[in-house]
Amino acid sequence: MMQDLLRERYPKTMQLRDGTTVTIRPMVAGDGEALLTFFRGIPAEDRVFLKDDVTRAEVIELWCKNLDYDRVLPLLAEADGRIVGDATLHQRGGGWMRHAAKVRVVIEPAFRGKGLGSQLVKELITIAEHTDLEKLDVGLMAEQKAAISAFKDLGFVQVAVFPDHVKDLDGKDRDFVVLVRDLTPVEEIEMPF
Repeated sequence: MMQDLLRERYPKTMQLRDGTTVTIRPMVAGDGEALLTFFRGIPAEDRVFLKDDVTRAEVIELWCKNLDYDRVLPLLAEADGRIVGDATLHQRGGGWMRHAAKVRVVIEPAFRGKGLGSQLVKELITIAEHTDLEKLDVGLMAEQKAAISAFKDLGFVQVAVFPDHVKDLDGKDRDFVVLVRDLTPVEEIEMPF
């Protein structure tokens, strides 16, 4: 089902607020080198907030080797032939969290503030609404105020703050903020016509 949905929707071209054109598409196994270049271009002070050390080639190679859109769906944004954004939907598969998925987003600094991150999250929301998912959640460090605000603008609600709950890549304790968004299944969305 996911493969069919992705084939119908992508690649997709859109314009950002400043008029820049980007193409949105699912990551494929051959994206490893371009994805590594993208992540290595993210400033160290931003990478400290990421879960994995994405500057290590073996991390990216593992992602490319283990692509499974029903488990983790990475959407990439490209401009001028290079990756400028990455948003992922992490489904949990089974158990007591099977109805919820985690969202992660990384945007190249030159493309921040143009609406790219919001567009990628909207794409993930739309995809999630075509599945059995009922909730999306995002975990951020409290210092990521712009990202927290952007997620709130997209209907996510802050449900918890855990003081000194996570360690960044430098080993520093940080407050962990959890935001959640309820989903409306496609069949329940009322059309205005």
